[in-house]
Amino acid sequence: MGKRLGALLGLTAAMLLLGVTAFAHHGGSEYDTKNLVTLKGTVTEFHWANPHCQVFVDAKDSSGKVVNWAVETLAPAVLKRAGWNKETLHAGDEISITFAPSVRGNPVGMIRKVVLPSGKELTGGSIGELPSR
Repeated sequence: MGKRLGALLGLTAAMLLLGVTAFAHHGGSEYDTKNLVTLKGTVTEFHWANPHCQVFVDAKDSSGKVVNWAVETLAPAVLKRAGWNKETLHAGDEISITFAPSVRGNPVGMIRKVVLPSGKELTGGSIGELPSR
């Protein structure tokens, strides 16, 4: 009985740890989805990788200072369904990007829409587009 109890406690502790990690990553309260921000800026980097792609954009703030924004997206599979690919953005591209900013005031956000140099608009995909497991 002692070994079973130890195994059960170990399994419970592992599940709690995984749950906390998942909540910390997908807590949902990181971004202000009611007050979207739209910036015009220059792409400095575009990372096409799981679990989230990242768009880095230099844009001037209200005082004229250049700020490098890190805007995350959903997974590459979701972006593909929304019309993206790993060659969609390149360093030096002038874009307009709309995103939900960090609730903490940091220069980070979650993408909603991007307007490419060609004028083409792409959304950031949708949670409803996530592949089923």
